[in-house]
Amino acid sequence: MIYAAILAGGKGTRIGGDLPKQFLEINGVPIVVRTVRAFLNCGIVDKIVLCVPRDYMDYTREVLDRYPDTSGRINVTEGGTDRTGSLERACRFFDGFGEITDEDVIITHDCVRPFITKSMIVSSVEAARRYGGATAAIPSVDTICVSSDGSVIESVPDRSKLYSVQTPQTFMLRKFTGALYSLSEDEKSRVTDATAVFRLRGRTVALSEGSPSNIKITHPSDIALAEKLAESF
Repeated sequence: MIYAAILAGGKGTRIGGDLPKQFLEINGVPIVVRTVRAFLNCGIVDKIVLCVPRDYMDYTREVLDRYPDTSGRINVTEGGTDRTGSLERACRFFDGFGEITDEDVIITHDCVRPFITKSMIVSSVEAARRYGGATAAIPSVDTICVSSDGSVIESVPDRSKLYSVQTPQTFMLRKFTGALYSLSEDEKSRVTDATAVFRLRGRTVALSEGSPSNIKITHPSDIALAEKLAESF
């Protein structure tokens, strides 16, 4: 089985407005609908769970029900107070479908990255099956500096070795839950993405296909860019 956990538990305060950013529209279509469609249409995912804030669970179902191709096809559950909490809730939800096998895979993805493609999803699953875990990534095009105080440069890493990490982030499910459920509260506080769960237990995370178009909608300026990108999707 291939499971997908779409993480939409945040309130999106940085982008402003009355609604969490996952419900904002890009050329007339809510971001959440665009993202869900990508997973429904890729043809390889068996079960999908969408983790959303408790106060927006009914609203999420209402939004999905407006579109015949998403209505009734997605499991909606309450997200956690942070990314780690949402990941754990998603995994517990999948546990309810029956015994997890060594062949089962979990794809985790930011809901506010609506321009994910089938090719990215397939690439992430293939890499996870080979290495145990994988994350979409693209080579860094900017020079990156290190500064502890935000005032002066301490060092500049070799850009040829730097990558910008995206989602999807995909794992063999049993290995992932074993790592996730074993984390201490201190370790959970240091988890910034799903790969950190694996890396904290010394497991390998491979790089899979990403794209400059696979943007994370975070700030108001991202909406205008997304509207342009949506014209070709």
